[in-house]
Amino acid sequence: MEKRCAFYFLLFLLLTSCGSIVPQQPYITDETPIKVPETRGVVRIPLEINLEPYLDMADKSIPKTFRGNEEKCDGVSFKYYFIRQPIEFNGLKKTMSYKINGEYNIRANYCAQCSSVFGYDPFCLTPRIYVSCGIGEPLRKIGIDFESDISIASNYLLKAKTRLKGVKTIDPCELSFINYDASKLIEEEMSDYLKEMEAVIDDQIEKVDIKTPIDEAWKAMQEAILVPDLGYLYFQPRAIGIEPISFNNLSANLVINMELSPVFSSDTLVSIKQSLPFLSKISTKENFNVPLLTLASYDSINAILSKEVRGMVIPFKKKQIIITDAFALGPVGKQLLFKVQFTGSKKGTLYLLGTPVFDPKTYEISFPDLTFDIRSRDAVLKAAKWLFDKKLTEAFRAKATYDLTDQLEKARIEIDSQLNSSIEFQKGQFVHLSGKMSKINFSNMHIGARELRVVIDLEGNLSLKL
Repeated sequence: MEKRCAFYFLLFLLLTSCGSIVPQQPYITDETPIKVPETRGVVRIPLEINLEPYLDMADKSIPKTFRGNEEKCDGVSFKYYFIRQPIEFNGLKKTMSYKINGEYNIRANYCAQCSSVFGYDPFCLTPRIYVSCGIGEPLRKIGIDFESDISIASNYLLKAKTRLKGVKTIDPCELSFINYDASKLIEEEMSDYLKEMEAVIDDQIEKVDIKTPIDEAWKAMQEAILVPDLGYLYFQPRAIGIEPISFNNLSANLVINMELSPVFSSDTLVSIKQSLPFLSKISTKENFNVPLLTLASYDSINAILSKEVRGMVIPFKKKQIIITDAFALGPVGKQLLFKVQFTGSKKGTLYLLGTPVFDPKTYEISFPDLTFDIRSRDAVLKAAKWLFDKKLTEAFRAKATYDLTDQLEKARIEIDSQLNSSIEFQKGQFVHLSGKMSKINFSNMHIGARELRVVIDLEGNLSLKL
């Protein structure tokens, strides 16, 4: 009887020492949707508008010649004629200036005193003195200057405020023997008449259409851009603003600041095209960010992990285990669950949990806190306490890494290529992009059911030409 009990006791010890370690697998938690943070970037769009057709219309709307007169009995009576040259337009910085060179002549007569007798029309009591300038000689010269301040309303219409800066006779006409300065008369007469032309100039300037090319750019930036083998880049314009208008000769120069909320997606997105909004104030930025959702699938992680750890021997004094395989399974809360299969002095399965960390310098995902799941720890302590050693977790931490360098660099190069292309928004009509993604920044990471999802901000610059 005692021998039989001893036999069963030895058999129990043998089975216990040679049994496999197979703890219960932790439950995979439900996947929560990842939220890609919305970033805002500003693209600067230079726009040059040729004002010459509109200014030509303003020139044609203003008469080339002017005539005026004032007849009275006593004092000075006059009659003048003015002919102008084409208006010389010149835009500089924030102001559009206009110069009109003209010529004039004037006929005048002077009566010292008039009188009326028996109710008849008054008549000059002395012989009239007749004088002239520019008659029988070259016409006298005169210069006229206008200036316009031009702004842009929130509905993309130009607002012009033109004012007559001055009228100045270059060749004065001074009738000294009657002590009369005809130049001042001409300047006053011309000023009163030309002030009526301010509205004509304003009307022509306000016909300049800047909305159409801006609307074309807005529509073009709502088109998806295919990035081969990766997905689609969406610029998603949100708002638009315009810096103060400036002028260079006959051109108006605008800088449009379009605020974008770009996103990269591996699939097409359903989006409703937005109409051009009213202008708003937008603070400009030198950089431009594109959030990029990068996937590290467990299949790809496991292929690398299996290659790295399969056959790896981990010694424990007089014992050892040999890793036969390892897998990433899925999320357990905020950690990733790994399954490790092994043989050797002990065989079985262990489960490890680790929090993924992305290194923005090396673009590598690692699990620095990787350790035993609580059920695996309890199973090890009960069946093979010698396994509860940091050698296993340290060895596995060193191998459980995933390098995203090639994947991110390929994405950067492909997006760069598309940022230097043209978008056709209507048949035969394009906007031209120019940009470069120069920096990769980490945003956040999420453990999905089938992959690790890493949100990267690609930082660079972007400009657009119509």
